[in-house]
Amino acid sequence: MARTLIRAALLLALASASAAQQNPSAWVVGGQRGAPWAASAQRFIALDDSTRPGALQLQELPAGINLLRERVRFSAEIPRNIFGYKWSFNRSRYRIEGDTLLLGWHPRLWIGGGAAAQGIRSLVDGDELNPSFTNAQPAADRVAPETWITIDLGVPLPVDSVSFFPPQNGLTSSGQRLRDQYPQAYELSRAELPVEWLLYEDETSSTGSTRYHPLDEVLASTFSNNQSVVGLRFPLHFTRFLRFRFGGVKSTSILSEIKAFGQGFPAQGRYLSQPRAFDQPVSFGAVTWKFTKYRLVEGQAVEDPAAPVAFTLRSRSGTDADPVAYYVFDELGRQQEVDRITYFKATPPNDSFEDGLPNFRAALGDDIGNWNAWSIAYQASGDQLRSSDGRQFLQFAFEITTADPLAFGVLDSLAFQVAPLLADSVLAEVSLEGQPEPPAAGIAVPLGVDTVFVYDLRATFGGGQQGFDGVELDVPAGTRFLNLEIDGRPAAEGTDFSLLPSGSAQLAFAFPQAFRTDTALRVRFRSALFQPSAFFGGNVLNRDPQLQALPQSIEAGDARAEVRSDRIQVVATQLDLQVLGQVRLQPATLTPNGDGVNDQARVELPVFGVDLARIEVEVRDLSGRRVAQVGSFAGGAGRYAPAWGGADASGKPVPPGLYLVVVKVAVDEGTFTAVKPIAVVY
Repeated sequence: MARTLIRAALLLALASASAAQQNPSAWVVGGQRGAPWAASAQRFIALDDSTRPGALQLQELPAGINLLRERVRFSAEIPRNIFGYKWSFNRSRYRIEGDTLLLGWHPRLWIGGGAAAQGIRSLVDGDELNPSFTNAQPAADRVAPETWITIDLGVPLPVDSVSFFPPQNGLTSSGQRLRDQYPQAYELSRAELPVEWLLYEDETSSTGSTRYHPLDEVLASTFSNNQSVVGLRFPLHFTRFLRFRFGGVKSTSILSEIKAFGQGFPAQGRYLSQPRAFDQPVSFGAVTWKFTKYRLVEGQAVEDPAAPVAFTLRSRSGTDADPVAYYVFDELGRQQEVDRITYFKATPPNDSFEDGLPNFRAALGDDIGNWNAWSIAYQASGDQLRSSDGRQFLQFAFEITTADPLAFGVLDSLAFQVAPLLADSVLAEVSLEGQPEPPAAGIAVPLGVDTVFVYDLRATFGGGQQGFDGVELDVPAGTRFLNLEIDGRPAAEGTDFSLLPSGSAQLAFAFPQAFRTDTALRVRFRSALFQPSAFFGGNVLNRDPQLQALPQSIEAGDARAEVRSDRIQVVATQLDLQVLGQVRLQPATLTPNGDGVNDQARVELPVFGVDLARIEVEVRDLSGRRVAQVGSFAGGAGRYAPAWGGADASGKPVPPGLYLVVVKVAVDEGTFTAVKPIAVVY
């Protein structure tokens, strides 16, 4: 994957190349000159591209608008919600996706613990004249059965009121007025966050009960309602699920419509782009954006950097135009992957059949064969794209979230840097010294133990690429370079390559001429793992300032025939990580007399499995009084070795005697401490 550009020292060495790399071409969406948001989207929800020209923001929901149906009627047959998404009346994943609907995008409505609710779809169609749901009293002396209806809004919306009612005109078949058949008993509850049985799982089997139970917050409950049109108001709160319980009394309940209202901004808006096709496989550079936080104050939008609003962006790259995998059921009821055309020719879900019948549509998934998995979220504008280079297609997805219904964010634009590849492909695989064929489970080494690694890299060219004259390898902190081979022959430092200064977690090489034909590099280095696993990724780059080239990421693959790794990941053999490993003093006796022998003691301490820790190293006397502070710094997993020269906090030599070296490593889980004695002798 595309990695962070050259670290600070390497940037200084390659300043001219870095300046040129700031101006590659870009895919821009939004803003004044970018592609329109709507035209670039595969789908988006709870977002508004009309209020601010060129920008996208959370959609403001005005008071008094029914959130359960579209503001302008789109279809007389298929109800849609306020965002224009079709309602689903199924709970089976296969049936939902087979209907080309998606959980979390399309609203859902079902009855009881998970039964399909095709008969009550008109509860949300805006037609208030006809009965949509009836919970009938079986006999004059019997209570109506207890039943319940659940609504999934798809995304959490700020809801503060709900209403439901029977038709206000007309008569039942027995001559009673429909308006008098209102629910005498009801309960309303809601939840913001889902549990599994509110998604795909059947509620009865998941909870072990066929009986009704409410959601997280009960908003209203009564057995003595006397209102035909029930209107309930409650505090404004983000709500994704609403549950209504009816029955349990000697009356019949009829409903024609359910409505929900609120105001402010949804808790979440989501955007998924169309896959963007480039003319050829490309390298990806930085991704930049402009995002601003606002808050409504007396109805006016005021910029507020402290508003609880977040923007979260991810990306993936691929080799074909469709990142979706399609499945149908075969003769044995198994899911079989098919192409898109075959999928849509297959029979869509049908309520009268069980899931799993041959040639019925099954689930949709991600095409992991031709597309990367979604990247981790980008932290800041200017981050390097984390999706693999050498792909012709790029897709992005983002969320805008808020923890306050009156706060929102505005995304002005997004820009993705792209440039031609430096080579057709750059593959690498890692192995251990003397073990070119690792076990099938992969390469595993003990934590914190120095190990010699062999890193094979193979670049291939199809003609016309500009080539590369620099290589960056991402390696654990403290890695020591041993040697380099180019096309099977030893390379001389200073003649065939230069080892460049770089960050503590990189090896960086520069070559006098760019490689433009198939080339094999082999790097040997000594390193240790301080995390459960490590990816030895990296980039190749071209330093010619005229090319405006972007680094090209190194991908895992078959880089050398006799090496059977095909991977760049190494894992640790220990599963139970101790944050602070064994502390050693070198030497354990200090003689700070200026003769150059044992004048300083190194406090060697390994830190495992953390991204960030606060590390404190102190010297105390036997009474516990602090004599000197050897180190106080923040760091991640790795090996540290601060040194003490026998001086106290004022810089004066300490008296001879026995002292204690105290090491503390503070992380979220707590503070880990080690104490080692050290003797000072003159």
